[in-house]
Amino acid sequence: MTWAVRLEEVTKRYRGGGPRYATLRDHLAGIGRAALGMVARRPREPQGTLALDHVSFEVAPGEAFAIIGPNGAGKTTILKLISRITYPTEGRVRVRGRVGALIEVGSGLHPELTGRENIWLYGRIMGMTRREIGRRFDAIVEFAELTHALDTPVKMYSSGMQLRLGFSIASHLDPDIFVVDEALAVGDAGFQAKCVERMTKLVAEGRTILFVSHDLSAVETVCGKAVFLAGGRIHAAGPVREVLKAYLHWVDGLRLTGIGTGAARRPSRQIELIRVSCHAADGSERYTFSTGEDLEVRLRFRTVGTIIRPHVSIGITDGRYGNLALCSMLVDGNAPSRMEGETEVCCALYKIPLLPRVYQLWCSVRGEQAIGDVFDWQAIGAFRVVGTLRGEGPATVALTTVDGPVHIEHRWEVRPCP
Repeated sequence: MTWAVRLEEVTKRYRGGGPRYATLRDHLAGIGRAALGMVARRPREPQGTLALDHVSFEVAPGEAFAIIGPNGAGKTTILKLISRITYPTEGRVRVRGRVGALIEVGSGLHPELTGRENIWLYGRIMGMTRREIGRRFDAIVEFAELTHALDTPVKMYSSGMQLRLGFSIASHLDPDIFVVDEALAVGDAGFQAKCVERMTKLVAEGRTILFVSHDLSAVETVCGKAVFLAGGRIHAAGPVREVLKAYLHWVDGLRLTGIGTGAARRPSRQIELIRVSCHAADGSERYTFSTGEDLEVRLRFRTVGTIIRPHVSIGITDGRYGNLALCSMLVDGNAPSRMEGETEVCCALYKIPLLPRVYQLWCSVRGEQAIGDVFDWQAIGAFRVVGTLRGEGPATVALTTVDGPVHIEHRWEVRPCP
């Protein structure tokens, strides 16, 4: 199988610490430390920050390939290696064809030159003739929507204007491999959609795309394959939907570990929450459910003295502001007459309409007058909803696991107007 980009056991370390510009004394000190290490027969420890750790993958010609992962995973480092902005500490990076790159806002643009001059300069750097650049000039300007600022120095452009010019130049000057980083996040929604459309067109023309973005719906729409990086290592690689599932599952796992069923709770002088548990319809304790299943939340409280008519509330959230669901005795009026000693409060939730991801449980308790918390509103635990996504749309995994957590049965119908 042929390839357009290939990484073979690539490791990259960035120099860390020490002076930016080393003096003769710094070099002599380094030589002295190395000599002492040799005399003592101590193995020399690697210096600097490890950005990539033995990463290997290849991208086929004409393929749209995504690199996803958390901040600091090494995604931008890979793009810089492919673009020859930097070089690997170990391993080999192989590239076939001309690379057009947009790694940072304003990358490839000279701030003192005008937009017009930058188009000509970039094209010449790419090895194109004046005739080839001239043939694409109008298309570049039209896509960037910068006719009014074409003869203005780029240093006077806003970040959005620099992005539009940089993307337009890099994507129109016949790159065999087009590399795009998260710089697209700077653009407005309309231009982002325009960029995605342009990348899709390049793939249809047989160009190779390497795309780094936190916009998972755009990744799923544009790309066919992907790798998931974390800590400079590949955690998953393959079809984009499978890699997205692995990444989102990993993110949920971190959240579940961070929240846990034993989350730190703010103390109360009157009442203590000593245990939280989730249970299935048969009463068994578990923390993984499917969409449409019943779930029971059990709260064990210990009070100091007696609390008259305590009003318990339970909320469910996916981590964003506001509840997805709220079950509250303040609304349904089912508060007990009193609570003293150890008491278990159970709340059964029927046919939970939640899509796969991790959800947080929140709780508060108010007293008899229902004003002021005796137990502050706070996160008390978490559970996970799992299942197979049945959607066939272009952004099924991204949208159903990031947006719209509540599942509603629905049906579409499209009819011609009379």
